[in-house]
Order: sequence, then C-alpha cells, then structure tokens
Amino acid sequence: MSHPVAPYPPNLTWRRIAPRLFVLNQVLLVVGAFSLHATEVLSPQQPQSLGLAYYFTWLQCVGMVGLLLTANAMLLVARNGWRTMPDAQARYDREGLYKGLPTRTKWELLATTLACLLAGSWLSQQIFIAIQTSTWGQAHLSQAYPPFKLTLFNATYGTLSVYVFEYFQDRAAVTEARERKAHKLTAETQLHLLRSQLDPHMLFNTLSNLYELIDDSPQQARAMLLHLIGFLRSTLNGSLVTQHALADEFKLASDYLSLMQIRMGDRLRTSLLLPDALQGVEVPAMLLQPLIENAIKHGLEPARQGGDLIVAAQDEAGQLVLRVRNSGARKHGTTSDSHEAKADQGGFGLRYVRERLENLYGEAAQLERSHHPDQDITEVTIRLPLATTPKHAA
Repeated sequence: MSHPVAPYPPNLTWRRIAPRLFVLNQVLLVVGAFSLHATEVLSPQQPQSLGLAYYFTWLQCVGMVGLLLTANAMLLVARNGWRTMPDAQARYDREGLYKGLPTRTKWELLATTLACLLAGSWLSQQIFIAIQTSTWGQAHLSQAYPPFKLTLFNATYGTLSVYVFEYFQDRAAVTEARERKAHKLTAETQLHLLRSQLDPHMLFNTLSNLYELIDDSPQQARAMLLHLIGFLRSTLNGSLVTQHALADEFKLASDYLSLMQIRMGDRLRTSLLLPDALQGVEVPAMLLQPLIENAIKHGLEPARQGGDLIVAAQDEAGQLVLRVRNSGARKHGTTSDSHEAKADQGGFGLRYVRERLENLYGEAAQLERSHHPDQDITEVTIRLPLATTPKHAA
C-alpha cells in the first residue's frame, strides 16, 4: 500500500494549512462585518444601528468556531479516508486532494460538515451572547441577539468560501506537480533515447556480427546494416516528436528486434501483429520500446533456449490495445515481482511507462501486467482511447 507522506496529502497537515485558513477567515469576516454595517447605514428602514463592533465581534465568534470545529473535523475525516485507501499516492498525484477521496469519504465529509455547521452556529451564538452580557459587551455592544438562521447562514457561507478556495488551491498544486513530472519524464525519455542511439554494447555486438557476415553472407550483412540505420533513424525521430503513427512504432520495434536477432539468433522468435486499420493511429513516441527491451533483457535473453516475443495491436470496443508478450520469465529467476523490480531499478521500464500514460491520458489509459505460470508467459497490456489526443506533451 503506497501512501502520501504523513500518510496523507500535505494539504491535510494542520500546521501547513492553518496559517492560510486563518488569514482567509479574517479577510472574510472583515469584509462581512463592513458589508453588514454598510447595509445597515444605507438602509433607511433599519430600526436600530447595531454598529461595526457588533458585527465584527459576532462574525469573529462565527469564524473562529468554524475554523476550530468544522475545519478540524473535515481534516480528520479526510485524513482517515486517505489512510485507509490503497494506492493513495498514485491517486493523489492523479486526481488531487478532494477528487481523489473515495465516494464514501466524500459523503462522510458532507455529513460531518453539516453537523459541525449546526453545532458550530449554536456554539458561536452562545459565545457571542456571553460576550454581550459581559461588562465589556454591555459597554460596547448592542444587546440585540442575532437570529440563529443568520448565524447559520454566515457559517455556511464562510465554510463554502474556504472550501472553494482550498479546492482551487489544490487543483493548482496538482497541475503544477503534474507539469513538473511531465518535464522530468521528458528529460528521462530524451536521456534514454540518447543511450539507445549510442549504446556501445549493442553497437559493438551489432557491428561485430556485421563484420563477420561481410565475407560469409554479404547479403545478410547489408540487410542487418539497413536495420541498424533504420533503428538509429527511428530513435532520432522519436526524440524529436511527442507522438507518431503506430506504424512508425512497429517499424522501430521491427528494426530493434532484427538487431537483437543478430545477437540471439534462433533463440529469439518474434511476431509483430499490426492491422492495416490501425497503422495511422497516433501514439506516444517510443511507447513500446522499453517494454520490448524489458521482455528481452529479463525474460528471453537469460533463457538458454530463448523464447517467443509477440507485439500486437488491436481495436477492442473503441480502445487501442497494445500487448507485449514473452516467454521464459519464470524459469530463470525473474518472477513476476522481480521482473518488475528489475525494470524499475533503472528508473525506466514499467514504472516509467505507467507514469507516462498517467500524465498523458489520466484515467483514460491503463497498463496491466500479468504472468501465466502454466504457460510460463508474461504479458504487458496497454489500453488507450482511440479517439483521444494526449493532454500533455510526452
């Protein structure tokens, strides 16, 4: 279970939120006191002038009780909701503080707020009456008691104002964090692309095999050289664009797998399945490449007998479904847990693809990983909306 620090979002930390709420609370009550007093002064039908001190003291009671009672109760309910929620950190990063709350917690928050508004209005009313009847109150405040309905209205208005302010504050924070993550992922993508283009190990093995094939099989050597040129060109193009046609993505996969077959020979058996109707569909550039690399590195290459690798695209109920399936992950110590862990150690792999999809599509995209021990097959499935353009640059 992954939780935000605390283990709830930082905006639910009282020491962090209290100064902002206190300042907003004081601004609201000062504006409210002057507004009520101005209405009183400008209204010729007002039978009694209660005075600015009266409104200020009354609203101060309403605001401070609301801050101490209603705000604290709402924080406690929201904290409890985040504590008991699985994958809290991922949900908070994706949806924010309020939208990310479970439906049950939202109803609990609403019920708690209503109860606190009623109790807080009555309590602030009693506090204000006690101040009125004190020596200071009798000397400086009018002795007219404010109606309970008006106290409840002001408490509700203040609570809604604070909630709206905090909601947009949270949305702004989520948007800023999402943009920072998108920039970070962009930098990681460019770094990975550069490493793919200039990987000395891959280039050395490829060129070494090509050198051996020049005399024995010059036709095969020329074919492999064309694949190497195509792979380098595709990775360069992928580093310059945010998305491209699915046909380009499969072309990159084809060139890369052809190069890997130089190293693995008959141990690597591949199949690329792309229907004609999906070739022009736009997808994020280099989306499948880390999945294919992981499948070879952690599943196929360690196996003496090698295995099969299938990359397929399908249109399922208006969704673009991409699958990368490989065999041989279980027999050589790369279980489903260690496989993903190894992929994540380098800061790329499955974790990177998942975060990239969340930033581009939000909840509209899904990444699933499954292992079938009876067949010793590992499969990664990506589901994307066919008609939706990513919201951010990759």
